[in-house]
Amino acid sequence: MVRRAYRGGNILNNDDKIKFKEMLNTVFDIYNRTHADQNLLRVWWIKLQSYDMPVVSKAFDSWTTSSNKAPTPYDIILLCRQKSLDVMATKKLPFKPLSPEKRKEISEKLQGLIKKMRGVV
Repeated sequence: MVRRAYRGGNILNNDDKIKFKEMLNTVFDIYNRTHADQNLLRVWWIKLQSYDMPVVSKAFDSWTTSSNKAPTPYDIILLCRQKSLDVMATKKLPFKPLSPEKRKEISEKLQGLIKKMRGVV
């Protein structure tokens, strides 16, 4: 699945449209609503296109597990934001230990900045 950058993140691409439509139709079936027409589908797509497909899918899954009413795009956006934050929180930054020389260099720079801020320089 090819993704391109969009507002600092990834977006759903054209290959995802079919999966998205099937997912939305399934959710509408669960809540006894008629399937989305082209205009409604376009609104949903535009509102959710800035999220990865797995995030959108998890948001719909969370909604159907916890709510007895059909979702609005805003409901799913809120869940996508939360899911995106959850994914970001689980990513670990690589640990690179600093050499004693580098620690000393950084410490001296920091002490110089503190003195500058206090007007001691």
